[in-house]
Amino acid sequence: MRTAVSSTHRIAEADAVQRLRRHYPAAARSSAVDATARRLAERARAAPPGPLSAESFLRNYGLSTPEGIALMCVAEALLRIPDPETADALLRERLSQGNWQPDPDSGFFASAADWGLMLTGTIARWQGEEGRDLATHLKRLAGRLGEPVARVAVRHAMRILAGQFVLAETIEDAVAAAAKRAPYRFSYDMLGEAARSAGDAARYFDSYLKSIKAVSPPDGISVKLSALHPRFEEAKRARVFSQLLPQLKELARIASQRGVGLTIDAEESERLELTLDIFQALVQESKDVGLVVQAYQKRALAVCDWLVELGGSLKRRLPMRLVKGAYWDGEIKRAQQLGMPDYPVFTRKAATDVSYVACAARLLAAPGAVYPAFATHNCRTVATILELGKNLDFEFQKLRGMGDALYEALLSEHPEVTCRVYAPVGSFTDLLPYLVRRLLENGANTSFVHQIADPEVPIEALIADPLAALPEPYAPDPRIRLPRNLYPDRLNSIGLDLSRRDTLDALRERIQADRQDEPSGPVEPTSPQELDFSIARADEAFASWSRVPALERAAALERAADLLEERMMELVSLIVREGGKTYADAVAEVREAADFCRYYAKEAREKFKPVPLAGPAGESNELVLHGRGVFACISPWNFPLAIFTGQVAAALAAGNSVIAKPAEQTPRIGYRAIEVLHAAGIPPDVLSCASGEGETVGAQLVADPRIAGVAFTGSVETAKRINRTLAAREGPIVPLIAETGGLNAMLVDSSALPEQVVDDTVVSAFQSAGQRCSAQRILFVEEGCAQRVVELLAGALAELKVGDPAEPDTDIGPVIDVASQETLLRHVENLRKSSRLIGEAPIPPGVHGHFVAPIAFELPLEQLPRTEIFGPVLHVTIYNRMNLDAVLAWLRETGYGLTLGIHSRVQGFADRVIRATRVGNTYVNRSMIGAVVGVQPFGGEGLSGTGPKAGGPHYLLRFTTERTLTVNTAAVGGVTELLK
Repeated sequence: MRTAVSSTHRIAEADAVQRLRRHYPAAARSSAVDATARRLAERARAAPPGPLSAESFLRNYGLSTPEGIALMCVAEALLRIPDPETADALLRERLSQGNWQPDPDSGFFASAADWGLMLTGTIARWQGEEGRDLATHLKRLAGRLGEPVARVAVRHAMRILAGQFVLAETIEDAVAAAAKRAPYRFSYDMLGEAARSAGDAARYFDSYLKSIKAVSPPDGISVKLSALHPRFEEAKRARVFSQLLPQLKELARIASQRGVGLTIDAEESERLELTLDIFQALVQESKDVGLVVQAYQKRALAVCDWLVELGGSLKRRLPMRLVKGAYWDGEIKRAQQLGMPDYPVFTRKAATDVSYVACAARLLAAPGAVYPAFATHNCRTVATILELGKNLDFEFQKLRGMGDALYEALLSEHPEVTCRVYAPVGSFTDLLPYLVRRLLENGANTSFVHQIADPEVPIEALIADPLAALPEPYAPDPRIRLPRNLYPDRLNSIGLDLSRRDTLDALRERIQADRQDEPSGPVEPTSPQELDFSIARADEAFASWSRVPALERAAALERAADLLEERMMELVSLIVREGGKTYADAVAEVREAADFCRYYAKEAREKFKPVPLAGPAGESNELVLHGRGVFACISPWNFPLAIFTGQVAAALAAGNSVIAKPAEQTPRIGYRAIEVLHAAGIPPDVLSCASGEGETVGAQLVADPRIAGVAFTGSVETAKRINRTLAAREGPIVPLIAETGGLNAMLVDSSALPEQVVDDTVVSAFQSAGQRCSAQRILFVEEGCAQRVVELLAGALAELKVGDPAEPDTDIGPVIDVASQETLLRHVENLRKSSRLIGEAPIPPGVHGHFVAPIAFELPLEQLPRTEIFGPVLHVTIYNRMNLDAVLAWLRETGYGLTLGIHSRVQGFADRVIRATRVGNTYVNRSMIGAVVGVQPFGGEGLSGTGPKAGGPHYLLRFTTERTLTVNTAAVGGVTELLK
């Protein structure tokens, strides 16, 4: 049965829907369901919401309006901003524009600011003394947002909004509040996102334990596994089982003693199979432990089948909660980013609704194996469950603050129905991510909560059968292209699903087998005679290759992209073994190489068409691009396949012949890439490989007068030497395309979310062992949030595993060689003497090789390095907002300009930083690495490179020369176009 779960993860959506159609019960389409749904919807819509309810908020300010978006931004950030200046900036920016006039018929105050002013009596005083209407007051408020009264008012208003979703800040207060809400039962959710450190996980464990001891049956507790373990992911399976499972068993044991139910919440789809295995191990000896199933996943029905089978084998009912799902947009985006073959979720909401009913029918058909709880705010779904579940034991569940009118109507008609409230408990700062997710989920235009509040939506639309809304034949939502078809003019590269155990196992086995067959000894360097011969061949082959139509050159590159993807496992294994990269980094390299081939093929098709130019009558003019000659492509070891292939593909697409020199540390990867390109149809005379040291082979290559251009990625010092060599040569001046390094910084203000800052910093600074030219070297963090950021950073560093990249659970592999290791260790030793250690990753005993532990130090601005430190070393500087100009000046004065990160919720801060810096790639509120071909063209300025950007629309042009052709058409019969 678990095989069915795995096999349906990313199946074609039409196939998944076809199975749902077969399992959709006839009773769900009955007239009884229609009548019940209509009655509930009419009563829910007729019930006037309270003036401060969450549904009132959604009714007045949908998330598609500027006002709704502004309030969302305020709600997400304001309560956790520590300093009043940044809070004022956020308020001024978000609330200074918009139509804040309330609906006079709603009884609802216009904005969060109104709520606060109402509570302080300020509105009443202004109205009484000055006679202004509410809209005038709000305009006046917008002009005075910097004043403390406005800030206090809006903070208070946000707490009111938060109070609609959170039952209480402590479990004791929550239990007391719940006692007044009969006949509802409760499932308490201790607010908080995923743990970043062992300390976070320990605090969440204590919070869950305390809650279990405070709650009495029939209420229960919901548990988030990623909160109990900082690395709850498939690659860390062994560690999760050894560390997390005993903790869960302890919680389950105490909950069972007290008769309190424990429910494991659902999370991202990539965690599902690990969650199922943990759940199965837990229920073997623990009773009253339940599981949440998300109907928006294509696997949902298979998971329900698995639960029924498991409950049957244990001969007891397994509690479970069926939800629709709350991470839909994230699932779509991540599948696109990773190049997955399909989505794990349905792209149409109606398909999710059909899935929900099919799953419900399966669960209700097995009353001896599961005890189902149906979490929904949809009248049609409620009516369907009532019809399918006649005389069966189940319950409904609702979110705190949502669906109140619906469930009041339901309980008045069916007082025998059990209803449980999913009630978040925690501080308001912990609330914020949850609040945003709930508002996005329930405020979307397609949600029932949003539509029930909209009188323009007819009742018939509200209660329509979702099966009838599915197109026939079924097709996914055309607005959401498959990840493979993400780009309109080329294929997106395909990836490997590293959340699957079988994929990880297959990769590990392949790498181990390839290690056994590894050739002994280094690759023999190219001799001067061999190199001279290769250049002569390429020089002779250039003329014929440049005359090959651009369409044919493009087709060969596209075949190469296909071959790279076909040989994914082989290439990943080679990159891990020779380049020391982890699985994820190696997969990303192969994908990037394929993307380069397809992107430059597309560019060649577009740019090598003759361009007609306007001119006088009787004359034709056109501009045509041509190749330059033999290009030398010199690539680095840190991206031995992606950059190597990208340079070569661009040169070939432009009609040049190529001598490609891989880094001396990673020659086998370069040779394998050349073999792939030859197999795709690139003639061997046109493309050859030269391996060896830069001082010998590289120097001979760039000094040769037959070389018509050089594409180089590496250090700025080497780029300057190449430039001097080219300048000293006799003959024509040839182009140098150089991408060099950077002293890359991330700037963080106090409005940023510390958890996101640390997540992105760990990726940016330490992934690939910090051996990316784009890697983050410096973190500038404003003092208002510095303590939390530094604390989280230290904890996250301690969770990283340094070791053999051939193992799937390794986070950080080795640096490239002994020389790099020694240079980095000397720098670290100097920092230990002069700076404050923030944290470092442990290197386990028995790990030998070129390893440098990821590490972070705090030091003042004047002590920051002004040269690139190429490894996993992060320099952290805490600054005062009044000194931001000094930070920006320091960045400019370094002369580097490759990548820059900004974390802030205040657009004005981001704009100020961007204006004051000169950087090729700037990333706001995300990591600073992983530029995607054609999406984030990559390259810097100043000491960071010459441009144009790789993977961008101007890169190919640098490999070409332009020619114009002018023909006097009047010479053969007059200006005929004037005679028409």
